[in-house]
This record gives sequence, structure tokens and C-alpha cells, in this order.
Amino acid sequence: MNNIEIYIDKFPQYKFYGIEVENKYYYGEADKVDGIVTIFINTLQPEWKQLNTIIHESAHAEFDVFGDSKRWSMKTMLAEKQAQYIARHFISWVSCLLQLS
Repeated sequence: MNNIEIYIDKFPQYKFYGIEVENKYYYGEADKVDGIVTIFINTLQPEWKQLNTIIHESAHAEFDVFGDSKRWSMKTMLAEKQAQYIARHFISWVSCLLQLS
């Protein structure tokens, strides 16, 4: 398994799809419909950004912090901040573990 598959394997409860979006600012998104979470990852991004996106989008799902259809609404911006906070702390935690081993 490659690194991306290892990360995805940590979240078996979600459906992951790789998509190609030719926009350097599009990393991915998580959608929840009828209780089913689907996470899209832009495979045109470098691997490290894809890994961060997997954690970020999974954080939306794990902590049920989704925005609404308005990109700049308070609800969406708060959900983005919360998911980014979780992703940063997760990545910091993994980095510490790797340094200890």
C-alpha cells in the first residue's frame, strides 16, 4: 500500500474517490447525504497535500462539522477552521510519534 492508501484505510466508514480538478486551490471536499459520508480528493495535488486533505476532510466527518452551500457563510468558515485545527494537531501528533521511533 502507498501512503495515500494507508491513510484512507484508517477511515473505512467513509467512501473515498480520487478526482482530477485542474485548479491548484481545490484539494477536496466531504459531503454527507443521508448519513453517508463521501470524501473527494484531488489527485492532481502533490501527495503531501492529498494526505493532509484526507485528514482535513475526515475531520469534517468525524466531528460532524460541515458547512452549508454558501462558501463564505459563518457556518462554513467555522467548519473549515475546526477541520483545519483537527488536521494540524493530528499531523503534529503523527510527526512526534515518527520522531520517537
